[in-house]
Order: sequence, then structure tokens, then C-alpha cells
Amino acid sequence: MEPNVYEDCWQLIKRFERAAKEAENASFELFSQCWLEMQMQHIYSAQTNHIEVIETTMAALHVGKRIACGRKNNGELFDAKRAQRIAGIYLLYAIYNKQPTKHFVKIEVSLRTWATLSSYVEEMRLQTGERRDTQQVSYIFWKLVQENAFLYTALDYCQALDALAAYDSLESIAEKQKIHSASILKQQLKPSQVNLSEDLQGLSDLVSICKPLCQLQEAYNTQMERHRSSFPATHIFSQLHDVFSEVNDMVTGQKKSTKSSGVNDQLETRKNVRHKAMFGEAKAPIALDELDESEQQMPKPVHLHEKRMSSATVFEAKLPDDVIKNLQSE
Repeated sequence: MEPNVYEDCWQLIKRFERAAKEAENASFELFSQCWLEMQMQHIYSAQTNHIEVIETTMAALHVGKRIACGRKNNGELFDAKRAQRIAGIYLLYAIYNKQPTKHFVKIEVSLRTWATLSSYVEEMRLQTGERRDTQQVSYIFWKLVQENAFLYTALDYCQALDALAAYDSLESIAEKQKIHSASILKQQLKPSQVNLSEDLQGLSDLVSICKPLCQLQEAYNTQMERHRSSFPATHIFSQLHDVFSEVNDMVTGQKKSTKSSGVNDQLETRKNVRHKAMFGEAKAPIALDELDESEQQMPKPVHLHEKRMSSATVFEAKLPDDVIKNLQSE
């Protein structure tokens, strides 16, 4: 989530920089206009708990203090423009007062960060103290100090075992994960004749392995013939052999095997048994010649309640006449 917050905050700062260049001023009103245009007031929307709110606040404050000190998100120095550093201070003020946790999350600053931030504001006051945007930055910074918004720490963020995130290295970690995922996907999509030949060989091996198992199955069924009422016959290995053979023939381009259709027959038998148990009568197959042309074109829709045992299926069939008479007499 933090990388997305980083991106939104950077987009806001870039938009403010372009607007400040056109307007030739970096006022807080201009920053508020950019804030509303990007709908940053919804930055905490759809967050379900306080941990997510705190994570969003800390990530946005990290971007603000890094930009205000002329640094990137990872702490590296870069040639930050005046409007960008001012936008960082405005962002600190907006996020600190916008957070739903009521000033719970403070702006953690180390000695180096505090010295850089305070010296930059003092330098602005000395060089361009007459400008309106400089006066606004001075007031906002003074307001944050008066509200105890800054938390003076040894490091710019918590780096203990219970820390929420390593904010300086989040972007590099996310980039490495993206590159790793892309390389894995590229490797998976790359055709490999070696892997394909190994898979084909594996299918033929499965077919050959099933043959002795089918022989053992036939011997078992023959031996247990006299105890058929207690031990039903098994066809699991013959079914597996048919499936593997069919798949192997389809992949290798050979003719499909038509040894037996025991699997389909057993499935159809099970369907008829379930239908008889639910509705009291077996489901007889209907010939296509008996159907009207309209019925062939418009098949009967299958309702969801027909797939499970419930009152909708139990009482769907017509009740016997004597039961209907008893219900009507009552």
C-alpha cells in the first residue's frame, strides 16, 4: 500500500510544481487547489482499520519530509526545486491535520532532518521574506512546531522488529519484486521443447504403469466374486488407464481409444439414482424425435435450486391426489 501512497504524493507535488511555475508563486491556496483536483481528500477512503490509516499517514509524512529536505523517498539527495520543497512542507501540514487519528501519528525527524528542515525555512525567510508564499511556509512550519507535530528521534522512522515498513527501501523492494515476477512470467511463457518432451514421456509412463495395476484389479475382482454383496467390484485403475490413454492420444495426435465407456455409463447411472431418490422416479432419456422444434431451440433452463436437496426440490414434484385432498380438507 505504501508505494501507492508514494506515487499519489509525488503526483501531487509534480502537479503543484507545474501550477506554481505557471502562476509564478507557490501559495498554499494553489496547493489546496491541486489537492482538490487530485481528490486527495479521499486518501483514507476504504480503509478498514486503524493500522491501515496509520500506515497511510506515515508513508505520506515520509514523502513530505524527504521532499522538504531535498531528498528522494530513499533518502538520496537530488536537485529539488523551490516549489517542490515548499510542497513537501505543505504536504506535512495537510496530512498531519487530515489524519483521522487526530494527530496520533507524529512527524518523526532525526537530528539531520530537523537541522535541514529548519535551516531551509530560516534561509527562505532571510532571502525572500517579503514574498507571500514564504510567509505562508513560515507560518505553517511554526504552526506544526506549536502543535508538537514533530517527534525528535534518533532515526527518521522506526527500524525495530515491530516497525510497519522500511520506508527508505520500499520502492527498491517493490521494483525488485516487479522485475522478479516479470522474469518468472517470461520464463513460464517461453516455449520449451525439453519440458514438452518430458511431459509427453510422463504421460506414456503413466499409461504403462496402469497396465499391471489393471491386471491386479481384475485378479482382485475375480477373487472377491463370491463376496460381491459385501465387497463391490472396483474399476478405479481401469478408469485411470482409460483417462491417461485418451489424454496421451490427444496430445500425440493418435486416434482416440474406444475400449470402453464404463466411466460415462457409471456417471449416468449415478445421475439416475440421485434423480430417483429426489423425485421418486427414474429420469428416462428423451429422444430428440419426440421434441418439438421450439423445444430443441430453447432448452429448459436449469435453476440453481435443482442442484441441491432443499424444500424447493422436495416439493417441486406434484403431490399425490390423496395428499392434496387432505390438505384441502384441512
